[in-house]
Amino acid sequence: MTAPSGRPLLRPSPRLSTPDIAALPDLLGLEARLGVDVLALTSAVDFAFAGGGCSEALAAAMSHCTLPPSHFDATCYARDLYVDELVAECMRVEFGGATVAIDEAFVARVIAHPPTDVAVVQFRHEILAELVANQVMHRQLLRLYQALTELQRLLSQTGGSTRYEMTRRRIDIVAAVRNVFDVAGRQFVKAKSGLRRIDEFAREVASTPAYRRLVELLDYENDLAKIDVRMQVGVDGRVRSLKIIKVQENAENEFYSTPLGRLLGRMMLWWRGYRFSNDELVDRWLDLVFDGVSHYLPPLIQLRGHIEVYLASLGMRRQCQQNGLEVCFAELTDNAGRDVRGVFNPLLFAQGVVPQPCDIRTDKPASTTIITGPNSGGKTRLLQALGITQLLAQGGWFVPARFARLPRATGMFVSLIDEASVDQKEGRLGSELIRIRRLFETSRGGALVILDELCSGTNPSEGEEIFYLVLSLLEELAPEAFITTHFLEFARKLARDDEPLGLNFLQVQLDEHQRATYGFVAGVASTSLAAQTAARLGVTREELIALVRQHRR
Repeated sequence: MTAPSGRPLLRPSPRLSTPDIAALPDLLGLEARLGVDVLALTSAVDFAFAGGGCSEALAAAMSHCTLPPSHFDATCYARDLYVDELVAECMRVEFGGATVAIDEAFVARVIAHPPTDVAVVQFRHEILAELVANQVMHRQLLRLYQALTELQRLLSQTGGSTRYEMTRRRIDIVAAVRNVFDVAGRQFVKAKSGLRRIDEFAREVASTPAYRRLVELLDYENDLAKIDVRMQVGVDGRVRSLKIIKVQENAENEFYSTPLGRLLGRMMLWWRGYRFSNDELVDRWLDLVFDGVSHYLPPLIQLRGHIEVYLASLGMRRQCQQNGLEVCFAELTDNAGRDVRGVFNPLLFAQGVVPQPCDIRTDKPASTTIITGPNSGGKTRLLQALGITQLLAQGGWFVPARFARLPRATGMFVSLIDEASVDQKEGRLGSELIRIRRLFETSRGGALVILDELCSGTNPSEGEEIFYLVLSLLEELAPEAFITTHFLEFARKLARDDEPLGLNFLQVQLDEHQRATYGFVAGVASTSLAAQTAARLGVTREELIALVRQHRR
């Protein structure tokens, strides 16, 4: 196998399936492990070092990286909660005021797969809390991320057009590897959270003979000799003479050879028929050194992806604070209701809107809450906020609320988007029935169920019958459910006559002018404010008649 440069890709010894090292810099799981394909990545970085790039392999590495086990199925909620948009718009990473491009797909995958083990949640809390409390540690993590990004950039590029450019690039890659371990080894020795894994990994690698050989080569390349010179300069600024006073070579470096030794070595090689140039010797040294440490690079590639998730969560915290809103770590419980104060929907940031925080409380974990109110009153945005809060809480990240105590969910089903498609075989009613069936196929007791406009695709009488069937079955399944509806009379009847279901009721709060405040209070809405909405959108009798007469003319 040859690299694009035409040089053979040296593989003097088979690779281990995992690095021969005990400490691994895993920041997402309680048990440190490698989730990337070590063999594939090691081969890719070896090929990149030989002259080719490995941008595709690096991009694909994190997309297949295994995560801690999760009971959550992202297909049941990620689309409706706009997880991709949440990462892209609300979790931006910034250095010096400029937004940095991160692997948004990997961050979104981590966010959408909260771990089953609650101890992992606590592990992530501790890392985030240390980064918030210790700004020095935060800056150190940013420095490490920059060093890892530079290493990945060099590996992604192909070799230069000349022999010198290619050798210089290879030296730069080796130097970037050393810089990463220098930053990681010096900066996190005092970490009290899982960040200390970075220091442990760096120190263990730095103690290996292969890494010491890398350092020696770089020192030799940077410090072959110190030369003292005396320079004579004329009145016109030109150099008149240059005299070497002293030459002191770095004889302690293992790559060092005396001038006589270098001459004899070349003569011996020439006598045996070898014709090695200095550049070829340097290339062989570089191959030897990199081959000894390249299998330590996959953990670094994984580490860079893990760091991005923490920087993204900190980015959301920063953006919320800039808008005057608070975030927190959620408390997850198994025997108490939901108590969230100041919860808001961060997706509104992308629209240039500062969300209105709300307080939502329920008295027990398994309960159903019916939400009513006018269109554009904030019902759907509230449902999204509740889903995002649950997802981030169970992942161990900052949640968009001032305070949050949540029932620990066994899974989540969210259905907010109702879009017609060209291949849709069923009508509105059929699509709604399919949505209901999927809810019961995928959900179990203790799940969080969020439904927008249940049974809105059929006439009220049939819709109410199906609605009541769903409510009665939800009581038997025992999830926590939040459901919006415009069946106001039906909701009032439920609030008045159906206490056995144990339903909660919330309505959009209106001001004295009957306008939505985007807050919520207990009760059932008395009107959908259809007339006000129609007037706001220009759908009144007078305006429609004017349009008809205009077309007649």
